[in-house]
Amino acid sequence: MDSRKKPARTLKDVANAAGVSLGTASKVMAGAEGVSPARRQQVWEAARRLGYRRNSLAAELRSSRSTSIGFVVPDLTNSFFIQLLCVVEDHALASGYRLLLAHAQEDPEREAERIRFVLSRQVAGMIIIPCHGYDHAIEELRECDVPLVMADRVDNSFPANTVTTDSRRAASDGTEHLIALGHKRITFIVNALDLVNSRERADGYLDAMKRAGLARHARVVVCGMTDTESHAATLGLLSGRERPTALFTGANVATLGALRAIRDAELRLPDEISLLSFDDAPWMSVLHPRISSIHQPVEAVGRAIWQLLHKQLQGESSPEPVHLRMKADLRVRESTAPPYKASAKENSAAPHGTARTRKRAVLADR
Repeated sequence: MDSRKKPARTLKDVANAAGVSLGTASKVMAGAEGVSPARRQQVWEAARRLGYRRNSLAAELRSSRSTSIGFVVPDLTNSFFIQLLCVVEDHALASGYRLLLAHAQEDPEREAERIRFVLSRQVAGMIIIPCHGYDHAIEELRECDVPLVMADRVDNSFPANTVTTDSRRAASDGTEHLIALGHKRITFIVNALDLVNSRERADGYLDAMKRAGLARHARVVVCGMTDTESHAATLGLLSGRERPTALFTGANVATLGALRAIRDAELRLPDEISLLSFDDAPWMSVLHPRISSIHQPVEAVGRAIWQLLHKQLQGESSPEPVHLRMKADLRVRESTAPPYKASAKENSAAPHGTARTRKRAVLADR
């Protein structure tokens, strides 16, 4: 058996095997545009046959130009963050950059460590969706002079370029939808009030309740960051003596927990309780009933994040931070309807918080 090490293949070998120029092979291996699909396929097939692996770090060191962008996200189980990541990555690749992803797991200490790790890879820029607050993230980046965009859990007070959804307005619009259906006892379930966007959503809900003269019915419940915590908090609400007629969940993780709680309480959507979710997800439009939601403009947010960062990478940064806020839209589906009105006979027969002995719902204005 020949134990001698085979010589490492070079990019020139790949170009020769593919029958293209060295420049074309370099573009393909770097993920840059400007190469036809057919030639791109030729280069990749040649690279696979030869066992060629591009040393990206070495290439960047030779050129003194990094093409890596750090992207630190708080939670990879959140579908909104995944969708946003995909949009940003598409824009980055089209501009000749690639993302280096780091997961903070909703832990500020881990987030700081992940930021340090990403910076150690000599990235050209950073995108951060912060966990709780932003001071620790800014502190890590202060001395590095790296182009930065912060997204989602941010507001106009942040000392960096930001892109977010107008959460307060969107939550107000969603609450007004429920009020227009005839609901008064509307409970807003939020993951944590120390997150900027969650606090804005709660404020938007309270704004709408006050305008409608329903302040005495307003109730904000903090449920925690997981669907398990949301399930427990929502089940407690549904077991109370005066349960809400509508739930407005402040994030899709909270929506998952609330759906489980509604099922466990044996309540029917939307006959016996309505549900509106802040954040949309593909599965919400295929459930029965389909879930009404506030849809954040993922494509617009992702595109704006990349445009802001790319300007900085090109040396076109503004002397003052730029703050962009995108409008979300209400998507009314089947999980929101006028409130249930039980007859006096039903009220005396059925204990509070259960649905087992209820007759089929009679809707308030049907």
